[in-house]
Amino acid sequence: MSAGNILSGIAIAALSTACAAAAAAGACLPSFSEIDVKDGLAVRTRCAVSAPALARVTERLNRTVKGDGLSAAQRVALATAANVMLHAVLSQTDLGEPRIDATFINFEPILESLASQIRTRTDIDVAAEASKWSARYEELLHRLSIARSADPAERQLDEAAARLDLDNASALLARLVAKAPGPAQLSAARNYEAATIELLRFMPWNALPYLEKAHALQPDDMDIATAFADTLLVQREPERAEPVYRALLIQYRTLAQQKPAAWQPSIAHTLDKLGGLYAMRQQQKEAEAAWLRALEIYWALARVKPSAYSPAVANTLDNLATLYRDTQRLPDAADAWREALALDRALARQDPATYRPAVAMTLNDLGILYSATQRTRDAERAYLEALGIQRALAHDNPAAWRPALARTLNNLGNLYSASERLPEAERAYREALKIRQQLARESPALYQPDLARTLGNLGVLYRLERQPAKALQVYRQALQIVHALSSNTPAEYQPAEARILNNLGVLYSRTGRPREAEDAWRRALDLYRTLAHDDPLTWRQDEARALRNLATLLSRTQRSAEADALKREADELIDSTRAPQ
Repeated sequence: MSAGNILSGIAIAALSTACAAAAAAGACLPSFSEIDVKDGLAVRTRCAVSAPALARVTERLNRTVKGDGLSAAQRVALATAANVMLHAVLSQTDLGEPRIDATFINFEPILESLASQIRTRTDIDVAAEASKWSARYEELLHRLSIARSADPAERQLDEAAARLDLDNASALLARLVAKAPGPAQLSAARNYEAATIELLRFMPWNALPYLEKAHALQPDDMDIATAFADTLLVQREPERAEPVYRALLIQYRTLAQQKPAAWQPSIAHTLDKLGGLYAMRQQQKEAEAAWLRALEIYWALARVKPSAYSPAVANTLDNLATLYRDTQRLPDAADAWREALALDRALARQDPATYRPAVAMTLNDLGILYSATQRTRDAERAYLEALGIQRALAHDNPAAWRPALARTLNNLGNLYSASERLPEAERAYREALKIRQQLARESPALYQPDLARTLGNLGVLYRLERQPAKALQVYRQALQIVHALSSNTPAEYQPAEARILNNLGVLYSRTGRPREAEDAWRRALDLYRTLAHDDPLTWRQDEARALRNLATLLSRTQRSAEADALKREADELIDSTRAPQ
């Protein structure tokens, strides 16, 4: 169950539960459609929001959504998060239409900031962000309800936060923070509240200075320390976050000696975060140790409260499996994902809407792993079961689930192609291609790389099927896409461009077009030389293969001197790769 997915069933479940509770209480809360996102975000239920306020918010928000180029899946994620957050705000107090209008209008810039985060942060878990936002907002209202002085700005601050006027709340708190310092506890509290407002605005970079000051004033305050370390991690400062997490662990472990049931969850959560921190710093052993300790605690907690802690067990197993896969410990990865899958299945039996997507994701991860270890039948079974789930999900909400469906179809095509089941591979690739063409038309920046990947896979397939015209057509389409991408971000896309050019060279050579083959292989060789210069261990063998392909072609066209020189260069590269480092 991947923590980094844009759309999480947990957020949908949280929203459904919240809406059900609101309905039971006779409440009507405005919400956005989580299915109809083709033209942007559309309001599903208006409730007490006036038509002018509704028009103003949706017009400005959709201008941002389209300007940021959010895909349909990202729009679904934004709508789902917005509904969770709106419920947290509007269920706090009974508001008349004027207050609801003001609050709804104030909500729009917050969603703009979240949309920007979705666009720029590839690792964002939007569901988790919405859940954290709701908890922060509830905590802020509680803290601001406690009068700390006779300053009238405190009352104004409470009212501004209640109507979600975070710009005004931020300005009021900045003035309170800037006043002559009072007791350390009061100063720390105000800095922490100022940071919370910045986090509610999805501006962690603005929150950090306040959190740093609050933590310096009250280093033993666990809420402040947690927010400080979490924000440092979001801002990619793991070196500064680590000692804060370690200090928190000492505090939690001390408290757990007296009340283990109360504090063991905090120990596990902090170890889980440390595992992510170490993984970010490529410290695999430390990441594994932290996640294994977290897993041990989560397992113990899940035995007592399975519904509360089984998701955390599955998520930690997923983290470990990914770590094992990336460090080539494939049997360990398979074991971890199988354990995660068993938990996902058990959770899905109790709550299918929330956890069936997690079952499909874990099955897809297992399918990739089984395919890499030549367990073809197991891989096929995993992919087909994942496809069954994803087809049902995409039927109900295509905007949210088409990308995942296309990914699994492409993986299944790879499996069939490697197993020489070429007609079945073609069917899978062509279905994936159709979806990815649609996605790339809607959101080219996001989905063109996936489209190029499937086109390249089809090119290999058509070459194996001896359909050179079709192979040439899809290779050229893939190359056009990847060459444009490589021009903007060469480090990311030059390998794909070189691979397609090498495959084109093979195709041209086998269909009696030596000039085109030579041009393709020379271009591939230039790219592999560049890549091998920066990372020789990864790319030397590919450079040597391109040299040998070109040398073979030159030998056939009576250019033996140059061919021999290229063969010698290839041999030297291979020898240097084998030599002990």
